[in-house]
Amino acid sequence: MGLTRKQWFMLGVLVFGSFLTILNQTLVAPAQPSIMADMAIDATTVQWLQTGFTLVNAIMIPITAFLQDRFSTRKLFIASMLLFAGGSALAAVGLCFPMLLAGRLVQAAGAGILMPMTMTVLMLTFPIEKRGSAMGVFGLVIAFAPAVGPTVAGIVIDTADWHIMFLAVTLLSLVVVVLSVFLMEARPPASKGDSALDPLSLALSTLGFGFLLFGFSTVSAAGMLVVSLAAVALGTVGVVWFFIRQLHLETPMLQVRVLLNRKFLIGTIIGMLVQGALLSLPVLMPIYVQTLMGYSATISGLLLMPGAIIMGIMNPVAGRLFDKLGPRKLAIPGMVLLTASTFCYAFVGLGTSLMTIAIINAVRMFSMALVNMPITTWGMNALDNKLMNHGTSVNNTLRQVAGSLMTAVVISVYAFTEQLDWPSVGWPQSAMEGINFSFFICGILMLVGLVMTIALVKDKRGGAKAAPKGVPKDSLLRSIMKTDIYTLPATATVHDAMELFIGKGISAAPIVNGHGEPIGFISDGDILKRLSRQSESFIDPIVLIASSVHDDTAYDERLEQLMQKNVREVGVPRSIGVSVDADIADVCRVLAQNHLKKVPVLDGDHIVGIINRSDITRYSMEAYLEGRARQAVYCEEGAPEPECACAKP
Repeated sequence: MGLTRKQWFMLGVLVFGSFLTILNQTLVAPAQPSIMADMAIDATTVQWLQTGFTLVNAIMIPITAFLQDRFSTRKLFIASMLLFAGGSALAAVGLCFPMLLAGRLVQAAGAGILMPMTMTVLMLTFPIEKRGSAMGVFGLVIAFAPAVGPTVAGIVIDTADWHIMFLAVTLLSLVVVVLSVFLMEARPPASKGDSALDPLSLALSTLGFGFLLFGFSTVSAAGMLVVSLAAVALGTVGVVWFFIRQLHLETPMLQVRVLLNRKFLIGTIIGMLVQGALLSLPVLMPIYVQTLMGYSATISGLLLMPGAIIMGIMNPVAGRLFDKLGPRKLAIPGMVLLTASTFCYAFVGLGTSLMTIAIINAVRMFSMALVNMPITTWGMNALDNKLMNHGTSVNNTLRQVAGSLMTAVVISVYAFTEQLDWPSVGWPQSAMEGINFSFFICGILMLVGLVMTIALVKDKRGGAKAAPKGVPKDSLLRSIMKTDIYTLPATATVHDAMELFIGKGISAAPIVNGHGEPIGFISDGDILKRLSRQSESFIDPIVLIASSVHDDTAYDERLEQLMQKNVREVGVPRSIGVSVDADIADVCRVLAQNHLKKVPVLDGDHIVGIINRSDITRYSMEAYLEGRARQAVYCEEGAPEPECACAKP
């Protein structure tokens, strides 16, 4: 059964609200040259519209967890949309830059609540069998917004006025508010107000990151060097104090202890560098294309669209490749391309063709898709499941902060270089050199990320730990796994799978390609779900709608149709496996998190065995009983009481 009409309407409201917040982040970049001209401000000042938004967004992420524990989902969703709409209205009026910036910061507060809130509402509202449909539509829209935002903004700016953009966002946000009143379910808060928010932590994070951002933003301004250095020093003290305080709070605002996990820390740092590179481009590109090259805002937006579309398409592809190849084989070529394409922008000039700029951007976005998801997933997989929420919050917060600081740094570098070279080469050549040097700095940071990726990112899919020193790698998992492996080729039908299950007395089997590498998994449970009605979750909305029609097909007919299907249509379209080097704790985690009875054991890309839950249970009980028996013998032989477990109560 598909979604009900009301659920479809609610899904539309949630997704459209999220679409507006993401679209809003990409609307401002093409408008920056017009805003600079209208308000007589420089690039250092106008970049606060981007960096300020991102910083407030980051600060709101950990606060949202507290708010979700205090207020119902509908109240919080409506409140965040009203806050976002209020900020949009203030920006639409925009009589002066402080008013415009204030509107953007209020927008950011609403958006910072809305995005994690939307994910929670989706997960709470839709049952497990319908979440695939909801998240599939949500993912499509999330990828679509950055692709169309700059182009839509460019067209509006060229045909009307940048104020119209914010006015349109305001009106659309109010429409979402009205619809959510009728279509959102009023679910109670998770902990009924048991959580607490530490005011000092909130003040330290806001002031610390704020002073850092201010210092980096104003370092190039005339007569501001001392003030900038003082702001950076105060910000550093505030941020360090914030992190230290989180380590001593019983319920921290941000669980920074997850950064003690080495893999998670490495993944977060690389992600911060990539996020900084991602957000700095939309700030510099409109200045380059519109102000220096003289093209329209529409052209500026169109140049970024192919890259955004490619990145949206590649994100799910990179996800599937990560499951098969691990992070290293994706992240290294991705970082190489990202570093090279960033350095390419350091050599563009006033005579560079638009096609060249678009191609460089497309390669850059393609490479980011290869790095972002694999590195983030690799780092998150290293955390214990109970720390996953904390890890997500820390990762998202630090990436947003990094984006803000990186944007401030590149704009300051641009402004400083422009001012330094103006007397000797004049303008616009000095401005062009400023943009080139800014991208050169970005390239250096990407080079740091590349070195970290090569040296520190290893292919341990699922975060499996290496065997302890002195313990042979094949001493345990190889000894208890089953080596009589039964697999199904990619061309097999469900009928072939059933014959294998019955003939060999098994309940599941990996699906392999022509090289013997696992590409999927099918179990008797997958087949059973297909035989029952109301069983499927759909990612493709067209397939969902077509399948929503009431099914009156007889059981025998459904069985006959199912037997002819390819196993890859029915089974899981990816193979979850564990490394032969993994320890038993990691194997248990993989089985429990994915609700599996068995999982393939991999040596590289090839299956060398199958480990069942029953194998681990049997080994654990035998080891425990054998240990107790040894202790009993040891005690009978007169071991001292402290060493004798049997003597202890």
